[in-house]
Amino acid sequence: MDKERKSRSIFRSRKISRVFAWVIPSDEGKGKIGVAGKGINVAETIEKFLQTKGDYSTVRKIYAPIWIKGPIEEFVNGKTVTVGDAAGQAKPTTAGGIYSSGMGGMYAGQAISKYLKSKKISDLEEYQKRWTEKFGKEFEKQLFARKILERLDNNTINKLFESITPEIIKEISEKDDFDFHTGSIVKLLGIKGSLKTAQAIIGGEFKKLLS
Repeated sequence: MDKERKSRSIFRSRKISRVFAWVIPSDEGKGKIGVAGKGINVAETIEKFLQTKGDYSTVRKIYAPIWIKGPIEEFVNGKTVTVGDAAGQAKPTTAGGIYSSGMGGMYAGQAISKYLKSKKISDLEEYQKRWTEKFGKEFEKQLFARKILERLDNNTINKLFESITPEIIKEISEKDDFDFHTGSIVKLLGIKGSLKTAQAIIGGEFKKLLS
C-alpha cells in the first residue's frame, strides 16, 4: 500500500474536544471517515472534520452510540437478566465486546437454564458472579486507563506516541491478549520499561495499572 492510501488516525484534545478521528482510504478516491468522542454531536463533528480535508461528497452516514462506562451495577434484577451492551459488557477502552458480551450471554444462558429447574434466584445471580470473576478486574483497569488518557493534552499524546518503538509493537502483536489488553496499554506507554519517564509525563497514577 502506498503512502497516500495508508490509514490515518487523528487525535485532537484541544482543536476538537475529546475526539478520535480516522481515515481509511480505499480505491478510486473513496474511503471511510469516522469520528468518536464523548458528549459530541456526531453529525456536526464529522462535517467539521471533513471540511478540513477539501472537497468531498458523502455516500452514506452511519451513527451509533457506544458504551464505555463499564458494567452496570446489576445484571440480574428479579427475573430480568441483562446481557451484552445493555449490561455494559463492552470494553471501556475500545467499546468492543464480542468476547466479553458473548461470554456474558453464555453465562446468562447457563444460569437461566439452571434457574428454570431449581427456581432459586441464587442460581440466576451466579451469572454476574462468573462474568465478574473473569472480566471484572480487567474492566476496572481499562476504566481507570480511559480516565487518565482523557486528561492528556496534545503535547503529551504526541510524546507518548513518539515513545512507542517497533519492538514494543512486535511484542504486543505476538504475545498479548486482544480481549485483556491492559497489559498492552502498559507496554505502549512504556510504564514497565521506563516508569520514571511515564511518571514525568502523566504522574504516578498509572502505578494502579500494574497491580
